[in-house]
Amino acid sequence: MAGFRKSVAGVPASVWAALAAVSVVNVVAHLAVLPSLPAQVPVHWGASGAVDGWGPSWLAPVLGAAPLGLLALLYIAPQIDPKGESYALSGRFYLVFVCVFTAFMCGISWLGELTVWGIMPAAGAVNVVMGVTVGLLLIGVGNYLPRVRQNYTMGVKTPWALADPDNWRRTQRFGGVCLMVAGVVVAASGLAASLLPAGWVMGAIVVATLCAVVAPGAYSYLLWRRGQRG
Repeated sequence: MAGFRKSVAGVPASVWAALAAVSVVNVVAHLAVLPSLPAQVPVHWGASGAVDGWGPSWLAPVLGAAPLGLLALLYIAPQIDPKGESYALSGRFYLVFVCVFTAFMCGISWLGELTVWGIMPAAGAVNVVMGVTVGLLLIGVGNYLPRVRQNYTMGVKTPWALADPDNWRRTQRFGGVCLMVAGVVVAASGLAASLLPAGWVMGAIVVATLCAVVAPGAYSYLLWRRGQRG
């Protein structure tokens, strides 16, 4: 936590320190329960929501350390971004994103233990939890995306959007709508996973995700082309 000594990207130093503390406690908690785990723990769930991958128990604390590593990246990214000052000008977007994302990563790091302990059913429940949670996360990011200023790390970073503030603004607005639609599809797919064939669920998620990624890029390019034609 010693490295989190200053406000970065509009996120106060106290928030960085608190999130770092939570992430460290998350690792310690994983280590504390490690002796009680069986030799093999669930590490992957298939499209049907059933466990289809197992790994050694020591992977649990390794996964538990992921939130701390990702938090460090989120702290460093704005400081090495040539347009890093834009983060603080994007309202509370980065502050909310860092807090929610860290909490989300800490939460999902416990899926293996919760399954072993019988708190999380071995089949079906993970799809609902992950689908709804990821869907809500995408909806939230999509809602805030139009407020993100030009930068090289967050948002829809096409060359045409980075070269033109108006293209950036319109692309983020369109991309935000695409992300929210994708979030609704992902959440609905998670809820309906037990009722629909696994292939349909995965197909819907893949198509929605691809549209959310490809459509804003194509839209940004078309805006640029329209400007070139004058």
